[in-house]
Amino acid sequence: MNDKIADLAALRAKKRQAKRKCPVCRKPASEGSRPFCSEHCRRVDLDRWRTEAYRIPVEENDEEDSAPKPAEETEEES
Repeated sequence: MNDKIADLAALRAKKRQAKRKCPVCRKPASEGSRPFCSEHCRRVDLDRWRTEAYRIPVEENDEEDSAPKPAEETEEES
C-alpha cells in the first residue's frame, strides 16, 4: 500500500513540474533556471524586485489612529 502512495506522489510531482510555466514570459520552465525558462527571465524578475515594480497596494485607515484608548491604559497612566 505504501508503495502505491509513493508512486502516486511521484507521479503528481512530475505532472506539476511539467505544467509549470515561467512567471515572466509563460514559456515552459527549464530545470536549470526553475521556476524561470532562462537566465534572462530570472534577471528580469530580479530587476523588477530591485526597482520595486512588485508592490502590494495598501489602503491607509484613519479610524485606527483616532480610536480612543482602552480604559486599562488610561488608568495605568494616572
